[in-house]
Amino acid sequence: MFPMIPRIDPEIARLAPGFCALSIVVEAAPVIDTLVGERALARACAALGTDEAPWALEHLAAWDQVFKGFGAKPARTPCSAQALRKRVLRDGVLPAIDPVVDLYNAISIEYAIPVGGEDLAAYVGAPRLVIADGSECFDTLKEGLPTQEAPAPG
Repeated sequence: MFPMIPRIDPEIARLAPGFCALSIVVEAAPVIDTLVGERALARACAALGTDEAPWALEHLAAWDQVFKGFGAKPARTPCSAQALRKRVLRDGVLPAIDPVVDLYNAISIEYAIPVGGEDLAAYVGAPRLVIADGSECFDTLKEGLPTQEAPAPG
């Protein structure tokens, strides 16, 4: 395994001076309890709205302000934690996907913080966080199939 040192563009610090990122590299191991993520996700979904952390809404509002600073419209493109929480409030639950994905989604919902995972084997070079200029293509799934999205017209 080669060292993975993410790069964060200095422009991020200018727009969001308090922004911090944490990257953890985890070597895959067999999942012994295949339901651990599903249980954590169900617990986080059930607690949302009934046992709300008092700081959660204020924290998410701060993310909205950062996204506005980046030129995004938070109502259209919220941070991942906000999007997951809105989906749970609308649907009551999130479907289980995979133990690891379910665990980081549960953390996002419970602690109102964007958490995600990446497959390092799929990386070319080191991870980097930059402000998009709008011309970037990106890979997504559409109807369960991989596709490449073109930038939205101007």
